[in-house]
Amino acid sequence: MKRLFTISGIFTLLLFSQNTFAQEVQSEPKMVYKADNIKKNNQIILTGNVMLKTKNISLVNAEKVTIEEKNNTVTIYNPKDFKLLYAKTVSKKGGSNKNIIVYNTKEESITFQ
Repeated sequence: MKRLFTISGIFTLLLFSQNTFAQEVQSEPKMVYKADNIKKNNQIILTGNVMLKTKNISLVNAEKVTIEEKNNTVTIYNPKDFKLLYAKTVSKKGGSNKNIIVYNTKEESITFQ
């Protein structure tokens, strides 16, 4: 009887420890984009009917988007349909009607300019 409890106890511990220590591997955030013209230098410049999706933002029909991986910024010019799914901070610079949105991918912040 004691042996049955020992074996069942070990089996239970192994079963629960597998679920406890198993962690989902998190990959880098993915960015999906399409545009009429794409130029890649130190930054990625998308022009003409730009579509961009990340885990936090989604937009279609933007005039221009620049992606600077070095600075972790995405600058969006004149988006027609912009959707904000999540941001840690949202701010607006006063007195400007430029219709420019700056998204910081590292800080997950949005600035309307």
